[in-house]
Formats: sequence, structure tokens, C-alpha cells
Amino acid sequence: MIYLDYNATAPLRPEARAAMEPWWGRPANPSAAHSLGRDAAMAVDRARAAVAAMVGWPAEGVVFTSGASESNATVLSRGRWAVSAVEHPSVAKWGAAVLPVDGHGRVELGAIDVVDGVDGVSVMLANNESGVVQPIAAVIERARRRGWVVHVDAAQAPGRVDLADLRGADFVTLASHKLGGPQGVGALLVSPRLAAAPLVPGAAQERGWRAGTHNVAGIVGFGAAALAVGAPLSGALRDRLEAALVARGGVVAGAGAPRMPNTTFVAFEGREAPELVMALDLAGVAVSAGSACASGAARPSAVLAAMGFRGSAVRFSLGVATTESEVDAAITAVDTVLAYG
Repeated sequence: MIYLDYNATAPLRPEARAAMEPWWGRPANPSAAHSLGRDAAMAVDRARAAVAAMVGWPAEGVVFTSGASESNATVLSRGRWAVSAVEHPSVAKWGAAVLPVDGHGRVELGAIDVVDGVDGVSVMLANNESGVVQPIAAVIERARRRGWVVHVDAAQAPGRVDLADLRGADFVTLASHKLGGPQGVGALLVSPRLAAAPLVPGAAQERGWRAGTHNVAGIVGFGAAALAVGAPLSGALRDRLEAALVARGGVVAGAGAPRMPNTTFVAFEGREAPELVMALDLAGVAVSAGSACASGAARPSAVLAAMGFRGSAVRFSLGVATTESEVDAAITAVDTVLAYG
């Protein structure tokens, strides 16, 4: 199988697997006072430092969670929020106001100046479906003028785009499995100046932000994956794939905006994306019809609708292990699929 669905979940990095193995089955509760507990606590804090360093965030502001959806809910379930029209469902559901996007999928900054009745704004750094990168620095600047709190869902961004602008936000969401760590682990980055308001109350783990016994093996794997993330990917392989798809009649959503270098979201006239996904799967290529969180549902992509893009689209998302030969084989598979109506 040629795996071109990294935006759904990235394969586990070998560095993460190796780091996790010593902790599988080990009785390691970081809250315990004995030496095994202290060892676990130190391992969690090393992972915390690694995740913090990846973004340039204070380590004391890294809160480990079960994933991006929990991190988003921890922040957004409180207060009233303006959210962009292309947010992940775990953000969109909390929106009290919606900020429109242009035809390329970029948020209309002027809308921030006129929306009322909200306490903060949530705009993702990079879109999980189209790959479009939002002007986060400009969003933060305008939000500060309104006195708003700023949340950024950056789950898709590490290893794909520059993360420097995140440092101006109040809250940032990360997901381990998007960058090659294990599933079921995420982080909420919190400005140290903000007080704790946990979604999961109870004991005082994670400085009061999130109660519950730590998933030590998962957190250690997340930290190892964060350490392994290097400079953003080159877009050469994506461009090679995209050029071939366009030559075959594909229309790329968000092509006129800055995008992650691994993602192309492409529609073919007269062809429904779910059917193409199934046909490509049978041909040995794994892709998605938009968000993996919604691709099993028979409904149009909200991202495409917000962009005014007609039809459905197939998402090809590449990663660090994708090779030129895999891209070429995927192009051949597309030819085969398109040849049969």
C-alpha cells in the first residue's frame, strides 16, 4: 500500500517506537513517590521539554492531553468564540460567530474587526483538508486590538510549516499522531500567565489543567517524535504529484494560497471523491476524501463549501517517508482509476 494520507495520521516514527518500548507494561505512575514514579515523572518532563522546544514555548505551559480534540474542547468549551469557516469539527462546534474565508480558503481578516459578542478567536494554522496556511500573525494582531484571547489549532503544522507565529497566541493545540508520534496523545500549550480551568477535573496532574494518570509511554513517544521533527518538508514531491493531477483535469482547492508542502486537495469533474478514494484503495493507494473525521459520512466538505468550491475533492497528503517512486506509482493508479468510469 502506498500511504498518502499523512494528514489523517502519520506513520509512527522509529524514534518514537524505540522511546516507547521501555515503558510498555512498566508500572510507572508519575504521581507516585517511589523511584519508579520519579523515573516516570522525569520521562514525562523530558517529553514536555521536547514538545516545548519544537514550538519555542515555555515548558511549564505544555499540558498533555488525550489528543487535539480534547485540547480544543478544554479551551473552547468556555466563553464565546469567533472561529473561521474552515475549522476542524472539534473547533467549529464551539463557534458563536463564524469568520468567512475567501475563495482560496484564507480567513477574511476584516471580519475580526466587526464581529461582536465574543471573547476570543480560534483560527487554525494549517487546514487539514486543503493544506491552506492562515495568516496567524495578522489574526493575532487584530484580535489583540479587540482585547480577545487567541487559540490556534496547529495539529497539522509541525514539520510542514514554520511555527514561529504560534508564540504570539494564548493557546495552541498539538496532536502527537500528526507528526509521527503515537495516537491518543496531544498537548495544549497555554500561556503561563493564564489560570487553570480544566476540562477534566480531579487531582492536580498537569499543574491543575488536566486530571488523570499520565499515559507515560504515549507521552514519551510524543516527545521523541517532537525531537525528530526537522525543518518543514520540501514541496517538490507534492508539486510533482499535483502537476500530474492537474494535467489530468484535476482542479486544486486553495491553489492560490500558501499551503502546506505535503497536501493537495483535488477535484475531478464528474467524479465523486468517495468513489475515487475507494477505487484508489483497490489500486493500492491510501488517500482521503477530505477530513478523516468526516470522510466516512455522506456529506459535502464544509471546507470546500466555505471556499465556494463546487464538487467533492480527494486529499493526497505526503510525509517524510514518501518517495518519488511512490508518487509516480500513485499517478499511474490515478490514470487507471480515471480511465474507468
